[in-house]
Amino acid sequence: MREREREREQPIHSCGKEKHVAEPETSSNYIENLNNWSKNMDQDENQKMNSEITQAVFGNAIMDLQAPGIPEEIMFSHMHQRTHTDEFESPPKKYCEYDIFPKWHLPVKTALILSLFIFTYTFLRDIIHPFVTAQENVFYKIPILVINKVLPVVSITLLALVYLPGILAAGFQFHYGTKYRRFPQWLDRWMLSRKQFGLLSFLFASMHACYSLCYPLRRSYRYKLLNWAYQQVQKKKENAWIEHDVWRMEIYVSLGILALALLALLAVTSIPSVSYSLTWREFHYIQSKMGYLALLLCTIHALVFAWDKWIDPHQYLWYTPPTFIIAVILPIAVLTCKVILLFPCFRKRLQKIRSGCAVVTNETQITSKL
Repeated sequence: MREREREREQPIHSCGKEKHVAEPETSSNYIENLNNWSKNMDQDENQKMNSEITQAVFGNAIMDLQAPGIPEEIMFSHMHQRTHTDEFESPPKKYCEYDIFPKWHLPVKTALILSLFIFTYTFLRDIIHPFVTAQENVFYKIPILVINKVLPVVSITLLALVYLPGILAAGFQFHYGTKYRRFPQWLDRWMLSRKQFGLLSFLFASMHACYSLCYPLRRSYRYKLLNWAYQQVQKKKENAWIEHDVWRMEIYVSLGILALALLALLAVTSIPSVSYSLTWREFHYIQSKMGYLALLLCTIHALVFAWDKWIDPHQYLWYTPPTFIIAVILPIAVLTCKVILLFPCFRKRLQKIRSGCAVVTNETQITSKL
């Protein structure tokens, strides 16, 4: 035993060097380990205390609610229903402060205002004018014919409003000379609502197609068809074929079907599950290129429907233009501006601005002036 104690007291020699017994660690890692250990101990104690508190509270709640002869399943179901009923009857204030469909406010209001304006305009021209001038009662046209004149005008106008903010944004970028300056608040809000404008345009276009398919099913149409046949017999006409009228209807119906198909494609790609499966380039190509093509087809559809009615003075009742003229004003303006932006002089400059090159030149000009 004494020899062992002496060996412990004597230093250990190895190759002429002394090896001291390892001292306790004093590094930062050791201190961090101690801190982590103390934190874990505190967390364990807090968890134990919380579990004990919850068990006690839950046990007290069970003792308060428990009654003789009532099963536990029914008791728990009443507790669950009571909590959900309280939340339904008095929801938290933070949920009451949220707006419902905030991105749909502007598109829906715009669609309602346009619908009301076009309906009033068409009602005055097609219903009130013949009633005042010729004492002709044509109020039966309101449910189908008047509504079907309102729907395409609102649809093509909403579709033009989808691509008009992009034109305005390009104009602001040309004016500012940079892409890093914020747009006005009204334009920013408008651009964020373009998806909703497009979906409403597709909705009105679909209703326009359904109303148009109902034309031959109307009783008034059948009576008019019999009257036309009787008038043809009176005039002793063997053939009532009108070549340009046939071509007009065949063309504008075909263009309308194509435009509706493209609008359906745009609506489907607006679904989040579909848009997430596409790359940014694919999504931009569909929404931009195909969208402008749909707007072009809708505009040509309206122009072919008008045919030679532009120069017919009988169409300008009370010195007011026909409805199809109002429908194509904004789409033609948007398409014209888009064609102008496709010119090389404007397109290259816009590409430089959106790539960030124009910002450097502006900064150098400012520094040179200073």
